[in-house]
Amino acid sequence: MNKVAWIAVMLPLSVGAYAETGGYEAGKTPPPQNKEDAGYKGSEDTGETPVTLIKDFRQGGYVTLEGYIVKKIKGDTYQFRDSSGTVNIDAPASTFKGKTYSAEDKVRVSGKVYGKSESAHLKVTRIDEP
Repeated sequence: MNKVAWIAVMLPLSVGAYAETGGYEAGKTPPPQNKEDAGYKGSEDTGETPVTLIKDFRQGGYVTLEGYIVKKIKGDTYQFRDSSGTVNIDAPASTFKGKTYSAEDKVRVSGKVYGKSESAHLKVTRIDEP
């Protein structure tokens, strides 16, 4: 009986050790840029912005993008691509919320725009599935 009580105490404590860390999984190839789904989008999708507009967006403006995280550049910096182009995003591990995405997974990222023209980038506050 003593062993059963010990297992009952230790089991909940060990679950955290097996928790998923999430992030970006390198090594996958995203779908071709011109092959992205162009199907019907409802009114709930009107808040999305194409990457090409970010280069002229106002500083600190909040945007939502839908596309693919193509590769990890370094640290929390990734290259993001949609059908209109690419932009660098800063996505801390906490924004992945334990989920792991590869270049084949379409994601929706939301955050604030910083920089102008070619130095424009997005500081991500949320990543989820479309």
